[in-house]
Amino acid sequence: MDGERAPGKALKRAGVLPWIIALTALALALRLYRLAGPVVLRWDEGWSLAHASLPWGALWQVATAEWHPPAYIALLKLWLAAGRGAWSMRMLSVLLSVLAVPLAYGAGQAWSGKRRTGILMAGFVAVWPLLVYYGQVARPYALAALAVLAAAWFMLRSDDGPTWRDGPGLVLSSALALFTFYNSAFALAALWLYAAALRPRRTPRLLVLGFAALALYLPWIVAALGTIESRAGGTEAGLGPTVGMLAQARLALLEGLPFTYGTTPWAAAVLAAVLVAGLVAGRLSGSEAKRLLLPLFGLGLGVAGAAYSAGVYWFAVRHLVPAAPFLGLALAWALDRLWGLWRPLLAVALVALAVAYWPTCSRFVYEKSLEVTDPFDPSEDYRYLAGRAGPGDLVYFNVLARAGWYESLRRPHDAAWSYAMRWDPIVEPLERIAARIAGDSQTHRRLWFVLYKGSYGPNGDLVAWLNDNLYPAGGEWQGDMLYLACVAPGGDWASAPRDDGFEGGIRLVGARWTPAVRAGDAAALELTWSAGQQVAKSYKVFVHVTDGAGRVVAQHDGVPGAGNRPTDSWEPGAMVADRHGLLLPAACPAELHICVGLYDPDTGERLRLAGGSDAVELCTLGVSP
Repeated sequence: MDGERAPGKALKRAGVLPWIIALTALALALRLYRLAGPVVLRWDEGWSLAHASLPWGALWQVATAEWHPPAYIALLKLWLAAGRGAWSMRMLSVLLSVLAVPLAYGAGQAWSGKRRTGILMAGFVAVWPLLVYYGQVARPYALAALAVLAAAWFMLRSDDGPTWRDGPGLVLSSALALFTFYNSAFALAALWLYAAALRPRRTPRLLVLGFAALALYLPWIVAALGTIESRAGGTEAGLGPTVGMLAQARLALLEGLPFTYGTTPWAAAVLAAVLVAGLVAGRLSGSEAKRLLLPLFGLGLGVAGAAYSAGVYWFAVRHLVPAAPFLGLALAWALDRLWGLWRPLLAVALVALAVAYWPTCSRFVYEKSLEVTDPFDPSEDYRYLAGRAGPGDLVYFNVLARAGWYESLRRPHDAAWSYAMRWDPIVEPLERIAARIAGDSQTHRRLWFVLYKGSYGPNGDLVAWLNDNLYPAGGEWQGDMLYLACVAPGGDWASAPRDDGFEGGIRLVGARWTPAVRAGDAAALELTWSAGQQVAKSYKVFVHVTDGAGRVVAQHDGVPGAGNRPTDSWEPGAMVADRHGLLLPAACPAELHICVGLYDPDTGERLRLAGGSDAVELCTLGVSP
């Protein structure tokens, strides 16, 4: 060690500062390049925006069921004051990723005792494609890498004797890493193992600091314990736990960490050759061999953690971000060894790496195609809702990612949104969703539900609950999306007994409705049907709201019982409840009329009543502005 303690002193000596400034500027330029492309937010970025847009209490609650702890989302929530567009959102990750460059120098220099190794380490963090890729994405990975590097710097710089700042700095940066990304735990474990192996006499102090960091993290463990247990309990489908982890570890080691996506076929071989060349480029002292335990522990535990995460869900190279700095230490050390053997070897190695990784660095990193398997259009929900949902309406999304896409396009006159999550990765209890809707319906009568995958899987229970507790006002499939409009009635009800006989033995025997409504709001209607005989066909009910001239201003058609009680399934004499919601336009006359009837969906022909008419004029609504 050369005794350098503070970053300022380390940077000012031997002309280091210009190098760090240049590398930091390079890192910024690489991450600003094509930052707004793709302009649309990816699925996970949409999730980030929606999650960060929630109130603080809901933000914390959702995070307890999410894949990541809440530190980044909390920071993003504050950052959103700068803007909600793709460029401004991603700029937070850019800045966090760029700040990692001088920290990387400090960690590399403190670990090796050499300024040149520190500069090479800073260069790695500035240009390594894995870190550039995730330094442009509005997700927690850049913050995780920064926090791990800060913990490494505080841990490593105390090798010559800790100062009063090192302990608190290590505890706080470690807690930040844990609060940002679960996989950071593997990188932190590597740091603690290395420090204990290198300085066994400091183990008691390390234990105290480790327990202090865990104490800060304990509230989160308690809050998210159920999610942590469920996430830790999976294994890769079709493989035993050991076989699955080994397969994923191989993938992480040979493709993920080397980041061979879009590279030349021999890029991983060049990287391995540089590391091996550094290892054999001269005699290895005992102290230097001990120092290599850090990248060995970091890469080993990082790969094992990514492999385990893949067994729980699937392999994702982003899980290796906290391990990337340890690859940087190994590579910086190897390059420094080549310099010491023969200076031109450093240039040869850097050129070989640059040529091998040029396709990745120049194209793949900016295409952002990792984990994107299908075409997607983030504007489709907004386009559908913008022409239908009014400013007083409320839209629920069953996944936050799509809520984020909607939020990125939403304007002040568009409907606000909430969530009723019933799709992976979060399936909320229906009781919680019901309580949320009950609270929202005190101020919103018109509710929209945007359901990814429609009524499939866990969504089915939500759709059934909506049909039982709200009044359906419309529904439409578009691709794999189901859009439902519902009415949450408020105020008093009016009712009247009926005895209207239609063809086929169908009778309307009762009705109730909300008699006083506002223009642009909604009305609710509940009909009671019966049949004196078996009905031969499945007919649809139509409900028309007309003005004084008979023009239809609102309507709802549907199979009775929200599609669950078709007329040909009715038992003779049984009573069938049939709910309808009606979305009223903003421009309405002071008086509206509701007409009810049935028709054959195959021909459009209406069923007649005994008197020859084809509809029942049920009631009149008083409309207030």
